[in-house]
Amino acid sequence: MRPKGMRRFGFAGPNKISRPVGKEVIAMAEMKTVYPKRIDSLLTNPGIGFIAAPGLMGDQETICDSRGNPVEKYKFTPQSKTWNHPDSKIFYCGARWQELEPQKGVYCWEPLERRLQKAKELGCTAVVRCKPYALEDEDIPGWFREECPEEPEFPFWRADPNASPYADYWSDFIRAFAMRFDGHPLISSVDMALVGAWGEGGGTELVKPEKLRQMIDAYIDNFKITPLQALLHDPKSLEIIRGRREKIGFRVDCLGDMGGFHGERWSHMLDFYPENIVNFQMSEAWKKAPVVFEACWHMNDWYLQGWDIDYIIDESLKWHISSYNGKGTPVPLEWKPSVERWLKKMGYRFELRKLSWQETAEAGKPFFVCGLWANTGVAPIYRKYPLTLRLVKGETVFSLQSREDIRGWLPDRDIWWEESVLLPPGIPEGDYELQLGIETGVKEIGNIRLGIAGEKDGFYPMGCLSVKGEKR
Repeated sequence: MRPKGMRRFGFAGPNKISRPVGKEVIAMAEMKTVYPKRIDSLLTNPGIGFIAAPGLMGDQETICDSRGNPVEKYKFTPQSKTWNHPDSKIFYCGARWQELEPQKGVYCWEPLERRLQKAKELGCTAVVRCKPYALEDEDIPGWFREECPEEPEFPFWRADPNASPYADYWSDFIRAFAMRFDGHPLISSVDMALVGAWGEGGGTELVKPEKLRQMIDAYIDNFKITPLQALLHDPKSLEIIRGRREKIGFRVDCLGDMGGFHGERWSHMLDFYPENIVNFQMSEAWKKAPVVFEACWHMNDWYLQGWDIDYIIDESLKWHISSYNGKGTPVPLEWKPSVERWLKKMGYRFELRKLSWQETAEAGKPFFVCGLWANTGVAPIYRKYPLTLRLVKGETVFSLQSREDIRGWLPDRDIWWEESVLLPPGIPEGDYELQLGIETGVKEIGNIRLGIAGEKDGFYPMGCLSVKGEKR
């Protein structure tokens, strides 16, 4: 059986291929085929994995768990720059409304830009959440507080979204935020914060539908490039989000809870998540936008409670997790093998299984290339990074971007890619090394690492392509 999406061709022997074009069949030159070697190494890639833990990086004399107790130091790989925690290429950037809009309609983006620069310095993309307020220590902007000095009785609100202009002002802020940052190369995704302390949704079910719709529309109408994720909190807001039929993932803030609130009577892992991912009709959301989890308490607390880490991991993989925020705290050493297994499945993991290309091609003319890929992770990639071919000869490099949209490379299926790639006119004759890679366009982040051997400066050498001069 052919892989899904593969079209039938007439083969003229093991190393030649004939390809139908319209009513004609064009016999192609000799084809070269390679089968890259798969590797089982841990990979760090943008937008996926554990959220980075800067506090565990560098020259650390002592490592303490989440309760302040010293623990044995270890690294996930000999090359790791992080202690007792996986390395990462994803970072959390939170910013407060009061610091970003110090005057009504006057925006100061420098605090968020500064945090994004920190992510870049760490080689990371970022999940971004702009928070409307928190509890006692983090209020709504001062100009808004002067207008609305009374605080609501509901404990997780600092302004009543039904009785104040909160929805108007927050929607204006969201539109300005999107105008500045939609498509930003360092932002993997944006949390759709609506109400509640830290934007975590407290009291969403109490907000009038028209107010919810106003804020939701502000996100969806203005973030057209950067992926969004909504809080899996209440059916009312998610029904409005689903009604827009846009690409929206979800986030939840209590992964790992196996009974820390109500014992055996109720937990997030055994009750809330498995029920409401289905009940809120979000079980297919992962195909178009990220699923992001944050730990309930810390992983060390799970360990001390005796909760089953492999059950927690397997459930999160079933829900197609892309990234996990462990709040920058160590992973118990005894759980290192389980976490390594988790990291090899979390998000996307691309493996090139087979590549074929014409061994000779003419300058200024297309040459044919095709390949079989696999995504052995549990989610796609959500940014449209270009699949790129390079022709390298000494210091000379020609880059050729594919038309392929890798966002459609879903897990657990064969992925067949084929393309006629145009060589530049005037490219000098000679033998070139054909390389392949997926570029992020950000030097500090680098290219997407593949689950195959042979990486060379972010690209993977495949073999030789002989270029002939243009025929006159």
